[in-house]
Amino acid sequence: MSAAEAPMIVVAAVISDETGKILLTRRPEGSHMGGLWEFPGGKVEPGEAPPAALVRELEEELGLLAVIGKPLTFAVHEEAGLRILLLFYEAAMGDAPPTALEGQEIAWVAPADLNSYPTPPADKELIDRLMEIERVDREHPRDLP
Repeated sequence: MSAAEAPMIVVAAVISDETGKILLTRRPEGSHMGGLWEFPGGKVEPGEAPPAALVRELEEELGLLAVIGKPLTFAVHEEAGLRILLLFYEAAMGDAPPTALEGQEIAWVAPADLNSYPTPPADKELIDRLMEIERVDREHPRDLP
């Protein structure tokens, strides 16, 4: 694959609060896929490690000092002239709540309600997985010490 064909690498965080709700942000109207809800994150700059890019993006967009956890999954999105490799990571936020530093809307969403938020196509598989995990946890609670 030539450099011209190389995908743009984008990272996104799955951040849950103490109630299990998941943080979504809404893309500004007028932007690419404007008005859609997404997991927060952004583009990886050349030479930047994906987890470092995610820390940077979360701080720039939401003022979060995040700790990036394990990778969850990935997705590939292609459209005319654009190929995106999207890497999803677990992340935990520090004590400060997210602040919409770029004017975006913020929502904390129960996993069972994620499908009621219009999202970019690349987020759909992860949303289905998160909803399934929530359903299994609800139907089969774990007895942990």
